[in-house]
Amino acid sequence: MSDDGRYAAQIAVVKQECENAEDEEIIKEFRRYEEEFLIPPEDALRSVVRKFQMASGQEVSTITSSSRTSFPEKKATKFSELDKDDKNVTIEVAVLSYIPKIQTVRGEERQIAYGRIEDSPWEGERERWDFTDWGDHAQNLTPGAVVRLEGVSVNFWNDRRSININRPSRVTVLKEGGPAVTQLSDEPVSIEVAGKQEGIVNIVARVLSKKDDSIVKRDGTGTLEVVRGRLADSSGTIGFISWRAFDNEVGSLIKIDRASIRRYRDTPEINISDSTTIEPYIDKSFASVEELNTSTRSKIADLRDGMRDVEITVQVENWQARTFTNADGEERTV
Repeated sequence: MSDDGRYAAQIAVVKQECENAEDEEIIKEFRRYEEEFLIPPEDALRSVVRKFQMASGQEVSTITSSSRTSFPEKKATKFSELDKDDKNVTIEVAVLSYIPKIQTVRGEERQIAYGRIEDSPWEGERERWDFTDWGDHAQNLTPGAVVRLEGVSVNFWNDRRSININRPSRVTVLKEGGPAVTQLSDEPVSIEVAGKQEGIVNIVARVLSKKDDSIVKRDGTGTLEVVRGRLADSSGTIGFISWRAFDNEVGSLIKIDRASIRRYRDTPEINISDSTTIEPYIDKSFASVEELNTSTRSKIADLRDGMRDVEITVQVENWQARTFTNADGEERTV
């Protein structure tokens, strides 16, 4: 869908107040408020109208009641009842995830969040949608909670619908979830803490290992070159995958900002992307590779599904072997 559709209601209001305003310029201004200031179109409307009034030499005035978009409340129980341009929606949902994200706006860091919600939280078949929290509702949007959303809007972008939870929106907790998601800060956390979180993290760690790898694209059109390895600090180790060049040598101490925690089965993993910052870190008291290798060896009780590059010391009490023929006709023994 084009941007015209995303901002159709707001464009109509602006053009009623400023008849000579061009649609493309209006779209550009709403997009600027979203990308630079993290302000959704509903909240940016008054400022955009004011700009075009000033640019055309009109007297700056408040939006008239006839042109102000008045959206009656729309109550829904399922996402399928919502249209792509619905505003002022009331719906009860279950919160599945809440992931804070920091964006830099004109040199100032601002936090928004995104995640997944599920309709029909009390019964029946359920559908999942993405949402964006523009209004710092982290205390109420805890994973596992059931909430009533009031005054939210539907966003339609790239053929996908999602929910915008704006600053004036109301979030009422109907069923308590888990603890509130920790707000982001620039302070690094230990690997032990990072492994229990979801979303963006900052850590200081030493590189224990790394190796080049490749991943076959889902559409079969080729491969993606990645780097895999392990990081460690005094609290433990964690695997990482870098989707970009990773030039830090084994043994180097680094500070990683804005990496994301993803889980493979039961195992957390640090994901390093283009938005991640990596820089050398100096701390003479930080444990060496040898010390970390010794202190972070796994125990059988700590093993989790999906773990890679495990180092463990065990006593073998029983050993069995079996022979089989693989798909290529080769006889193998395991």
